Amino acid sequence: MATYNPPSFPRRPKTSNLFTETRYQLQLAYYRYEVNSALYVMSPGEKIAYNTIVFSLLLMLVLSVYYYFPRTVQLGFHRLGYYIMGSQDKLQLAASVAVDRTLGASEAVASLKDPGLGAVAGNASLYFEL
Repeated sequence: MATYNPPSFPRRPKTSNLFTETRYQLQLAYYRYEVNSALYVMSPGEKIAYNTIVFSLLLMLVLSVYYYFPRTVQLGFHRLGYYIMGSQDKLQLAASVAVDRTLGASEAVASLKDPGLGAVAGNASLYFEL
């Protein structure tokens, strides 16, 4: 029982429209991924295990950027304001402006969702504050 299935290089379609071009680009990207990560020499079970690990790590990276990056930017601006202003008194005004802008952005994102879920998503950020 042979499990080796050589990767086939995708051929550009003769007729080009948005669907076929998108399909071709996705096939080409998967071909490059398969060749560069040596997936083409793995058995189907090994491919599933490898892809599960890679995609779960990618998902964790995306989720961490989505949840923690806004707070990190806010803290960075807070520290930058402290370094520029030099005192805590002037920094309170700058911090309140930065918090208002951050809350405005998070409310705009939350308004794109379902109204019930937006309230939950807005309150979830309170658990990550220091």
